Amino acid sequence: MRTRVWLAVSIVMLAPVSGCLSSESEGSNEIGGEGWVDPVTEIEDANHSHSDLLAHRLSTSNAKLIDYHNLNCDGEVYPPPELDNTAGRPCFDEWKNVAPTPGDNSEIAIEGNFDEDCKIHGDGSGGCFAYVSSYNQFEILDISEPNNIRLLSTYYAEIARMIDIKVTKDNNWVLVNHELTNSELDPIPNDDDANSGMNRLDVIYVGDKTSPVKVAEWNNPPAGFHNQDLAVYCDWDGAVDFREECSLFLFGADPYPEMVEGGSGTFYKGTQIFYVPRGFESWLPNQNDEQQNSSREILRWGGYTPEPDTTCGGSIFNHDHVYFVHPITGQRLLVASYWGAGLRIVDVSEPPILADPLGISWPPEVGRWLGCPTADDGWYGPDGGGHANMTPEEWLDAEQGNDNIHYAVPYDHLVCNGISEYVPQAEWPSECGSGPSDATYGVNWRHYTIIAPEYGSNAGHTGFLWTIDTTDPTKPFLVSKWRLPGEGTLANGSKHPQHYIPGGYIYSPHNGDTGVNGHVYWTHYHAGVWITDHGHIWDELVWENGYPEPERGFQAISELAPSHTLGYYLPAGPDWIDDPTNTLGYDMADCWASCMIPFDWGLQYDPRGFVFISEMVSGVYVVQFDEDYDSRFDYPPLWKAEASDE
Repeated sequence: MRTRVWLAVSIVMLAPVSGCLSSESEGSNEIGGEGWVDPVTEIEDANHSHSDLLAHRLSTSNAKLIDYHNLNCDGEVYPPPELDNTAGRPCFDEWKNVAPTPGDNSEIAIEGNFDEDCKIHGDGSGGCFAYVSSYNQFEILDISEPNNIRLLSTYYAEIARMIDIKVTKDNNWVLVNHELTNSELDPIPNDDDANSGMNRLDVIYVGDKTSPVKVAEWNNPPAGFHNQDLAVYCDWDGAVDFREECSLFLFGADPYPEMVEGGSGTFYKGTQIFYVPRGFESWLPNQNDEQQNSSREILRWGGYTPEPDTTCGGSIFNHDHVYFVHPITGQRLLVASYWGAGLRIVDVSEPPILADPLGISWPPEVGRWLGCPTADDGWYGPDGGGHANMTPEEWLDAEQGNDNIHYAVPYDHLVCNGISEYVPQAEWPSECGSGPSDATYGVNWRHYTIIAPEYGSNAGHTGFLWTIDTTDPTKPFLVSKWRLPGEGTLANGSKHPQHYIPGGYIYSPHNGDTGVNGHVYWTHYHAGVWITDHGHIWDELVWENGYPEPERGFQAISELAPSHTLGYYLPAGPDWIDDPTNTLGYDMADCWASCMIPFDWGLQYDPRGFVFISEMVSGVYVVQFDEDYDSRFDYPPLWKAEASDE
């Protein structure tokens, strides 16, 4: 029999650093502050185990653990055998932070009316929720109170490799991917069978957060999708049904572009776009079988892959893409990370009335950034500003921190001198004038996209973030570089000038998000989550002629600006448990992450000033950095934890 012991505690994390860290341009960091503890230890030996949670319970003094959830639903790792992937199951509060911990957590997405502090309206709308993809399942959490997050339900997929998850802004529809681990063809066609394939997109209705239900699917042999996004268009004239007020488009990142699909002999592109006919109402789960089957149709509407002559010889591998609306141009854009083919900016603003399934003319590329020239002249030519003057050999040299562009995150707003456009105008510095349209000071309002390379191993370095100015999406240019602070240690005890990756992706960057006022948050697998400040880049650039010349881009810059390091946090189990490995029953994610903890996959920024982190082994962490504190949303770290006495 379980005896519950409720503990109310308020805990301050280990605080090895006082103040901020500074960073020079080109990622060469100077570490300041007494008591600095470098969380990166490359060599696992008798003195350090990568799987020892307590050895990794580290953070800078400005980071606080607000809450934690191990994603235990009902005391079971798996649902009852009779439950397949057509529906989820409700979860129970009493299992929060009680063993076992399922593990295998990957991407996290959050959505809600954060500006209203997640208020629930009379019609049931509102509230704030998090969605975590966990390979063979995903979880839904109520995050309205960041210091009291609650697991509402778990949706289980019998066959799956769900590693990415997206949700519509109304919190009613979830899009998940299924991806094969190899390029073998899926032998099972799309039909009524709930388990029709392992390489598809699924749409889940989550209007009832305790009972998610699958309502649509689309198979994509041979590989499926590694990443996906979605957007709602309410001003499109191409709807197949006049009753369709708003249209839904899905964006799938196929990691095997131009591979033949199934036995059709048709080649499809790496960025694939789908239209869902008849709108959301056709998906509601209160239909008969015939109605629901007809609603499952998803139509391929367009596609994009970089032209091979624009890649400097780099590989064309579509790893991730993110949809956003550009705050200046109003364009609907995808920022796509194409590995050796760099950053690609694709315009999806105006879907054609007639489908273009092979992506012959839609969507168009409007901008790109690689370190090398990718054209004979113009912005991307040798004398243009749209590259970093690298040769193709330099650009494709991973040990210099190049190539392998894995993830890109655009700001959803503009930044000027350390403040965002969300800050009241009365608080704007004089250099910001009256805003982006100011005839004198409008040039100081900038839009950035952050990109990062991923490496399985790298003898030269790890941890680079590149800041690309995308104020004009047709003319992106490099303005700053950052890397993990500190130096590495080789197996023989000698020092390495910077941290490196001995293998297993251990200290590689993975996914990130942007906050307000220029803050950026990035997971670095076993190196934890880092916050950096990019808000002063425009002020700290050294221009060749002494004044900004964005029309010349990189060619006008004498010295890149620094991105400043503000702190880090390593999720390594809750502080109130002395032995989290045994107490919570971590399965070490079946050693997918080489039995390392932490192994941070994804994160999302809550505009109220919190970071939600998906740690692959142990669960979800809510962390706040002092720089993000907003007195309107005061949620101190106060937990209710359960200890068990069998």
